[in-house]
Amino acid sequence: MSTIKEQLIENLVAEDKDSQCKITIVGVGAVGMACAISILLKGLADELALVDVSSDKLKGETMDLQHGSLFFSTSKITSGKDYNVSANSKIVIITAGARQQEGESRLALVQRNVNIMKSIIPTIVRYSPNCKMLVVSNPGLIWNTRRNLSQYPLHLGSEWCLRCCEN
Repeated sequence: MSTIKEQLIENLVAEDKDSQCKITIVGVGAVGMACAISILLKGLADELALVDVSSDKLKGETMDLQHGSLFFSTSKITSGKDYNVSANSKIVIITAGARQQEGESRLALVQRNVNIMKSIIPTIVRYSPNCKMLVVSNPGLIWNTRRNLSQYPLHLGSEWCLRCCEN
């Protein structure tokens, strides 16, 4: 016999174990959150997972999205520092990366971002081997190095965005 508390918290609908279209966003900065909100507004996923190294920012952004989830068709929004929350994703959008520091050359920024990608991409592939990756990075030069890290990414760098806006 269950307690009154358990009866009140009981799920009324059985949870779907496997999502049909799970999207993961790595990096919850301005670009990552813009992607998340667009995905939720368009109803593109039945599950959205967020991953970031900053647990406080991640928790805050996740709570904001969950509080607004009443207005979205996406039923599940999860997050974590560990990439296991991205397991079985169909699409992974990587917006994580280092910002250019004052006086830092673009080449030095590329190297720092390459090192970040070397830690992110193999882990994503381990948890979601059949996913498609969309990598949003600045500078776009990082693509040539990233191609050797995985066969999956599609890269849209700042040059691509500028060309699309000009046309």
